[in-house]
Amino acid sequence: MPRKPRAQDVEEDAPMLAEAGISRANSSGLGTSTRRTGVQPVGADVEMVAVPEGDAPPRAHGAGKAAKPKRGYRELVLDEAQGEGERESAPSHATERGSSSTWVIAANNIVYMAAPLAMPATMASCGWVWGTVILGYSIVATYHSALLLGEVVTSRPHLDSYPKVVGEALVVWAKRNLDGLPLNLEMLRRVGSELAVVLQFLSYFFDSTAQVLYCAEYFDQLLPHLPVCQKQWLLLTWVLTIPLMQAPNFGESSVSVVVAYVCLLLNVATFFAEVWAYTPWDCEPGPSYAQPGVGQVFIGFTAFAYAFGGHGMYPEEVREMRNPEEWPRVVNYTYGTVCSMYVACAYVGYFAYGSGARANLNSNFPNNALNVFSIMVQLVVTYYCIYVTSLVMLLHIEEHAFGINPRLSCGEYTARTGAIRLVFRTAFVGLQVLLCIALVGVQGDVLLAMQSLSGAIGMTALTYVLPYLLHWMLHPDRVSGCAMRCWYIFNVVVAIVIMIGGTWFGVKGMVDGIIAVADAPDGAEPMCHLEFLYSPMSPCDSCYKGGLPDKYYALPPHGRNATCDALFDDDLRRRR
Repeated sequence: MPRKPRAQDVEEDAPMLAEAGISRANSSGLGTSTRRTGVQPVGADVEMVAVPEGDAPPRAHGAGKAAKPKRGYRELVLDEAQGEGERESAPSHATERGSSSTWVIAANNIVYMAAPLAMPATMASCGWVWGTVILGYSIVATYHSALLLGEVVTSRPHLDSYPKVVGEALVVWAKRNLDGLPLNLEMLRRVGSELAVVLQFLSYFFDSTAQVLYCAEYFDQLLPHLPVCQKQWLLLTWVLTIPLMQAPNFGESSVSVVVAYVCLLLNVATFFAEVWAYTPWDCEPGPSYAQPGVGQVFIGFTAFAYAFGGHGMYPEEVREMRNPEEWPRVVNYTYGTVCSMYVACAYVGYFAYGSGARANLNSNFPNNALNVFSIMVQLVVTYYCIYVTSLVMLLHIEEHAFGINPRLSCGEYTARTGAIRLVFRTAFVGLQVLLCIALVGVQGDVLLAMQSLSGAIGMTALTYVLPYLLHWMLHPDRVSGCAMRCWYIFNVVVAIVIMIGGTWFGVKGMVDGIIAVADAPDGAEPMCHLEFLYSPMSPCDSCYKGGLPDKYYALPPHGRNATCDALFDDDLRRRR
């Protein structure tokens, strides 16, 4: 439910209320949900009346005066929070409500955020102790930061995107702490907004590019005998994404997200079916649990941070909600589902495969029908993630470059809007495909290192750093007490350490990959097909020495060798 204005809020509203000619007494008690019925010019003779949702607006009092629409608390907050210049230039849809239901937004969050089959390898890089600590901390810290972002956006409805939140926070903080200095507040607002756009771009453009590459890899993994190389699979992926990319926003993708959500659940089910079918802990030599080094723990921490990414699109999702005040329910649904998957898959997978757990967990499974089914459903989920990962950037560019309302549904399209979105979104994914083609060379780790780099900088900042800083800057009265402030500061400091270390490892991985491509023999052709070592063929596999149980098929026993360490290190560099 919307929060009732408190004494502090009334004090903050005082200048705006005085400007409108409304007494402080008349502004109190506006906690009832109100409906926007129109905005009066500043200084007009208006009366503040709470209007319940669905009721007709009451008539204005005053002899001889025509009835005037009343302004709710939502409009008061908008006027108070925006500056004079922005009040004139704000888009007309700045405080409109979206059409997306709570379950659609929650399902989109779950499908994008969930990477349960990456959890065993992430836990393997940290070990039992550090993995448990980091996983628990990430759940608590990111759950809290998701609620904080929702509180910021719902309390200031005109801040309907992450860039607007950052720009507004800098202006409010400067007014409060740098009063008297000759500051250009509008320039400060633009700088903050553009910084957030850069972080979103680093987070989601390259992440979506990686989803395109994953789709091509899944096609190649499913159909390895076809005379089709990775480049051709990338072009096919581009063509297949064109229809899906035309869905205007989260609300219009409800059918697609249901399909992707069901496939996600099926994928988790196949994981447990494969584990319990041949119990790797009963194999020879069985799983081993090596003590991770400092570098491996650090990489595991960045992998956990990436797994909880998604906060960079939360303000835009609140904007599209039919009932933004239900955002806490969205967060509860998201974390209740995703965290259950993460905990179960992390511990069961690490117990089953030990340090040999691969980031591509399907290579830990036998090459059987169930594994093929798992790859197929992952292909569906990844296909949808190309769309949902790009959507925030697409809506932002369309709104500011083409003037398209991000809340428009298919039924509200004009021919111009449809044409612009068709051409622009097709070209946007085409650019990502071209980037993949350029980087699919003799050594294919460059793009994945770039994704690690962008995730360390962008997603960590948008998930761990900015939510706490923005909430503190916009609502300092709600960050009271030494313990609460220490918690905010602790999260920011930890995230900055992750960003520095992740940047170092990401740059190192990119440089190593570029050097490997440059040192390739003249005339060497890029890999046409990827090679996968399914269980028990990999030297790191729990059943490598004794083969799989007879219930699958018998293979000659292998001798464990030092190749496992090299494969494991290579796998860490490829981890999301």
